[in-house]
Amino acid sequence: MDPQAWYDSLAAEVLCAERLVSLTDQQQSLLIQRNFNDLTGNLTAQRIAVEELFILSRRRSEAQQLLASQCQLPPPGKRLDIYPFLHPDEAQTIEQVVAHLQRLMDSCQRVFRQNQLLLGRSIDLAQQVLQRSGVVSTGRTYGAKGKERAFATANPVSRWQAVV
Repeated sequence: MDPQAWYDSLAAEVLCAERLVSLTDQQQSLLIQRNFNDLTGNLTAQRIAVEELFILSRRRSEAQQLLASQCQLPPPGKRLDIYPFLHPDEAQTIEQVVAHLQRLMDSCQRVFRQNQLLLGRSIDLAQQVLQRSGVVSTGRTYGAKGKERAFATANPVSRWQAVV
């Protein structure tokens, strides 16, 4: 029984998650600097990293399930059930990688939420500037379902979603 494929898939997932954390941190800087030109490229890179993260997560899950079946464990083959079949050092190393991955994903979620708030504030500021410049109507946008809706709503995040 060799947990190397499981470990390698976890390590690849960690590297991708670290890249995603870096991109979300960069996004936060771009939002603070109001550098919306570079923000588009950052969002594209984030989308690619998230897609890759899902693929790597699936690969890790498959490697874990394969190892669990080699241990003759019933599905879903939880990692804590696999550990007794591994050398204690291997189990400890894998658990450390899993804990690191969980911290990275928590960090990503926290920064994503912060960035949503920053973007909402940027939209609020832009709307205030438009209103102070004498623009009465901010125009209309189309939502995800293709229906026309007013740009100005009470929730700044929903305004951002309306634009996207």
